Amino acid sequence: MTANEKHVKGLDGLRALAVVLVFLAHKAHVEAVDVGKLGVWLFFLISGYLIVGELHRNRLRIEQHTARRDAVLYVFFIKRTLRIVPVYYLLLIALTIAHALFYQREVELGLAWHFAFLSNYWIGVVHDKWPGTVSHFWSLAVEQQFYLAAPFALLFSRASRHLAICAAAIGCAALIHLGLYLHGASAPLVYAFSPWNFALIALGGAVAIAGARVPSANGSVSAWWLAAGFASLAAFAVGRADCAACVAQQHAVLPGLLDIGLALSLCAVFVWIVRSQGNALVAALDARPLAYLGTISYGFYLFHNLVPSKLGEDPALYTRLGLPPAADAILPLVLQFALAFVLALLSWQLLEKRVLERKRVLQTAIDQWLPVHAEAESARLRA
Repeated sequence: MTANEKHVKGLDGLRALAVVLVFLAHKAHVEAVDVGKLGVWLFFLISGYLIVGELHRNRLRIEQHTARRDAVLYVFFIKRTLRIVPVYYLLLIALTIAHALFYQREVELGLAWHFAFLSNYWIGVVHDKWPGTVSHFWSLAVEQQFYLAAPFALLFSRASRHLAICAAAIGCAALIHLGLYLHGASAPLVYAFSPWNFALIALGGAVAIAGARVPSANGSVSAWWLAAGFASLAAFAVGRADCAACVAQQHAVLPGLLDIGLALSLCAVFVWIVRSQGNALVAALDARPLAYLGTISYGFYLFHNLVPSKLGEDPALYTRLGLPPAADAILPLVLQFALAFVLALLSWQLLEKRVLERKRVLQTAIDQWLPVHAEAESARLRA
């Protein structure tokens, strides 16, 4: 976190809620609404808010001649690499070995595509179906592709144009998303490969850029905003679930429109959270248990879908123990959640946290090296 940034309360809690929604989609098979999509889109909004916001502030520093563009680029890519790559590739290497020996040998996992962060393309275009336990890697590919493109789009353009760039990206993505529905694209293609996923990141970025220019609302306006946001979110979520069976050609575009409404409603609630930092609800999101789950949410997201879905399923044992019938459904979920949490905790404590401690050291080294390098280069050119 740079000197120009401040802690935004509630974001770790939102990450926790997002990963719980994804867990419920994959393990509890909640189908009344697509809670998995809501969870992933919430992750995208948070990523856009933080990453686009960081790039926007760094572009302002470049224009104020208080930062070098090459230094900012180096630091950005080092920070993203340290955060994403180590645990992800260790997991993929372990999966590759296990798959060759015993793990789901009859299933095409597309591991080479996951190594290249092209999971979304493989699932949506090449494979055109969900590959089971590694299906969730598609969203990591979306974020990594965004991280590769965004620095060049934002650090090489004027800060005053960043909001327009985000708006243009959202508008183009919306048109393509609707076009995919009109042309009868498959569900995996639309879900994993539609550019509307990138639009969610751009929406979060637009909130970060525009939010600094908009004063916080008063209590009554803020309450109405939150109520309207939740009401529209619920309406679009239920409407989108009911529209899953829309197959008539004249209704082909309706799911896409509902997707867009759902995303904008989710963004409205997100805006309220980041603009209402003194609210008790936001403080609740910052409570230690939620915040800690949010801190380790990357590892939890990576591991949760690999936890066996049969873990904890033993109705005969629960009957002998005199447990109520609900235990058949609840206890397996509790055990699976607990195992995913333990794996994420170990990943955070033993690997991720230690790797991230290198960020500040490397950033300081880059800041010290590049100015000296630049002065030496200038002297060489003058000579």
